Amino acid sequence: MQSRLSRFRATFAVAVATLALTFSAGIASAGAEGATSPYASQAKQAGLTVSQTSSLQNEVDRYLAQTGGKQVAANVIDLGGKSLMFVALPGEAHPRDMTNGALVDHCASSVDYGYFCAYSGINFTGTSIPMYSCARYRIPWTADGSWINNQTTGTVANFLDDSGVSRWHDEGALSWDDDAPWYWVHWVKNC
Repeated sequence: MQSRLSRFRATFAVAVATLALTFSAGIASAGAEGATSPYASQAKQAGLTVSQTSSLQNEVDRYLAQTGGKQVAANVIDLGGKSLMFVALPGEAHPRDMTNGALVDHCASSVDYGYFCAYSGINFTGTSIPMYSCARYRIPWTADGSWINNQTTGTVANFLDDSGVSRWHDEGALSWDDDAPWYWVHWVKNC
């Protein structure tokens, strides 16, 4: 009787262990696939390789940690409903349109009227943040970048330090700087 009970316990333990491993692997795989599949398919449709998709997601994750935003497309972050951030693939001059025009980067080829645009790279390149509504926008960059103020004529943008104090302002729209130091700028108040 003892031997039969021991075999039952051993069989039961193996079955439970197998079930647990299968279940946990299924959850891990479903979780990982579910978290990235909509964005991975967008990236694939945009012609990105697996390596490029991974690099882009790493860049997006870094910005998410800095801004507290929410990823809404393969290369787009919602910045709390105030604006969107369009993330350029590392090594590329401009963000790609991976939403087939569903989300418009107003800083893409020319800055749309009414917008202040901040760029992570000099000469209006790299990741962009189009700012339209009058608000304070977080700047997550510490290297040189650029900006264009194409808001209504005379609208002045303020550049704020880490304490939220305005340390400089532009001359008002229309103005720009193709090689601007972001290292001290933590926020831009576009109006």
